[in-house]
Amino acid sequence: MIRKSRSRRFLDAVNVPLVLWSLALIGYGTIMVASATSGMSGGSGMLLRHAVGIGVGLVPLALAWAFDYTRLRGWQGPLIALAAFLLISPRIPGLGYEAGGATSWLSVFGVRLFQPSEPAKLIFIVVVASVISSFKGRIDEPRDALKVMAYLSGAVGLILLQPDLGTGLVFVAITFIMLIAGGMKGRYFLVMLLVAAVGLVGIVAVDSSLDKLFDRDVALKEYQLNRLLVFIDPARDPDDAGYNLAQSKIAIGSGGLAGKGLGSGTQSNLHFIPERHTDFIFSVLGEELGFLGAVTLLGLYLALLITALAIATSSRDLYGALIAAGVLGMWLFQILENIGMTVGMMPITGIPLPFMSFGSSAMVTNLGAIGLLLSVWSRRYGT
Repeated sequence: MIRKSRSRRFLDAVNVPLVLWSLALIGYGTIMVASATSGMSGGSGMLLRHAVGIGVGLVPLALAWAFDYTRLRGWQGPLIALAAFLLISPRIPGLGYEAGGATSWLSVFGVRLFQPSEPAKLIFIVVVASVISSFKGRIDEPRDALKVMAYLSGAVGLILLQPDLGTGLVFVAITFIMLIAGGMKGRYFLVMLLVAAVGLVGIVAVDSSLDKLFDRDVALKEYQLNRLLVFIDPARDPDDAGYNLAQSKIAIGSGGLAGKGLGSGTQSNLHFIPERHTDFIFSVLGEELGFLGAVTLLGLYLALLITALAIATSSRDLYGALIAAGVLGMWLFQILENIGMTVGMMPITGIPLPFMSFGSSAMVTNLGAIGLLLSVWSRRYGT
């Protein structure tokens, strides 16, 4: 019997690059949250809550890592029910908490607890991975893709009740990446992209007419529609709907090569950048650490995504590969969308930057995603 060395057993259980990149991003994010909140009322309390979020997130990370991901396939029913409850819970009277124009948080006695759509992302990935893996790497029939679309439609429909358009788009991105990883033919993917684009344009085109017809916001709230219009025409309404983007561009552009230094960002400290510790934390980073700080962050993200891809390709089965692909898709879209919206390349939505933005719900979810990847990695040779 050949005994594995202690170092070999450690490397079998731990993907060292994944842990290193994650720790680097968490550390980088904590520094930026400290800087962004330093001039805010209650800033020290926010930093403490950020640290608590990291500590709490270690629990789902450890549980997901220790649990054999293959056993999750037998839990489809309970997982679907749990995801549905999480997504609909903010609309239950007495539980919902409105923030940023969306009732997407849970609260008890007025105390905001967490955003249930965040952990629902991971449950959705696990459920859809099981569905797609049943096609055994070939999605040849439209009904296969339609079956997956039914799960996506249900999830996005519940999210839009909140309404939280940005989180809904994350679920769409996750599904598309997993379909590609699951063997969907390229022409199907192009058709779905075309349908999605036509649907979005159609919603924008008829939204105002529907609002007048039903005398309420039917599809998009006014601020969401204005954000899309500002994305198309950045000069539109610079004092209101276009204000966030204009201030973000000024902040990033003023950072230059090396930035103004941590805590020295004028756009940040003088409160010109809205939501600077959450959605627009990249704007603070660009102003205070400049081009070099931004490139460092992008390098860390690239290393993290490549590591997630490597774990997907090393999985012993398609189910594990799809779980890793779903996590990769979640991070990839959120990074592109968040950074893209701060420079005007993507429409503004309320999507946090993974491991960087202040927000315990997102941090706990991202650490849980690390646990899922470690579960796939540590069982690549079988249990």
